Amino acid sequence: MTETPRAPMKQRLLRSDAVRFMAPLVVAILAISLYTNGKNDNFLGGDNFKNILLQVSVLGIIAIGQTLLIAAGQLDLSVATLAALAGVIGATRINDGGSELWAVILVLLICALFGLIWGLLVAGLRIPPFILTLGGTSLFASIALRISKSSPVPARERFEWLGRAKILGIQTPIWFFLIIVVVAALVMRYTRFGRHVYATGSNEEASYLTGIPTARTKVLCFVISSTLAGFAGLVAMARISTGDPRNGSQLALQAIAAVVLGGGTLAGGRGSPIGTFIGVVLLAVVQSALTFNNVQTFWNDAVFGGVLIFAVVVTAIGDLRRRRFGARPILASLFQRTSRASAEVKP
Repeated sequence: MTETPRAPMKQRLLRSDAVRFMAPLVVAILAISLYTNGKNDNFLGGDNFKNILLQVSVLGIIAIGQTLLIAAGQLDLSVATLAALAGVIGATRINDGGSELWAVILVLLICALFGLIWGLLVAGLRIPPFILTLGGTSLFASIALRISKSSPVPARERFEWLGRAKILGIQTPIWFFLIIVVVAALVMRYTRFGRHVYATGSNEEASYLTGIPTARTKVLCFVISSTLAGFAGLVAMARISTGDPRNGSQLALQAIAAVVLGGGTLAGGRGSPIGTFIGVVLLAVVQSALTFNNVQTFWNDAVFGGVLIFAVVVTAIGDLRRRRFGARPILASLFQRTSRASAEVKP
């Protein structure tokens, strides 16, 4: 049996969807940074870049969870209020005299449980995730307001290691964000679970027929996403030493925007943790550039909306072009591997 020769590495990289999406983002980040630095020499300084990463670390952690969901063809709009609820529970627990470690474990278990419930309802009862998690948004917000009595909950300083400590001169939230990005990228690229996520998002029915546990894959994605949202809420609470029930109300939409900017598509089957990281950085650089250029704050939302619409349109055009070739690349490659394995076992 002869195998088709593989294209050179350079050609494979140029044809890669990830490279085609990431390259313009990197160019945009550099262009905005250079333009702003021309007006303010401090913009490209190391301290400002660390500050940018610190400001988006919570958003980035949530966005990585959304990356898995979107790649699997799912969505969770409740992650922002779940993160706020996590911060309130963590602050309340530590104020009651509990151990900070047990407070973290308790919060993560509660968030994972909510993710499990969402996953089972979506995979088992086939409830649309948009409607389900939209209801969850109001549910978590109400619980957070009830626990906190509609007021921010001050937290003791024992959570400082989670939100304000430094390792090698870099704040721990940045380290958490970077580690989660790297781990997620490795999982999505090199593990069976990662391949199952992409295949489920590409074509759930066909993936199920090939033996992929699509229901279990979706449930795991919801559990991971909710757990990361809870952890992000704890980090946000530790940074400001306060559990605010109204904190980060727009984080869910911003996380989705970062995923789409990084090459993800709401139709499922695509999405990259590295691409999401670059998308998060782009959003942060744009916002920081507006601040450095003394642009009025109400333009932030307008620019954010314009960037999101542009990214969705570009992604939709790419999907239309891709449909001309039949099956999506992830699913097609999966079928090719399955067929090749079957041919090799034939006498």
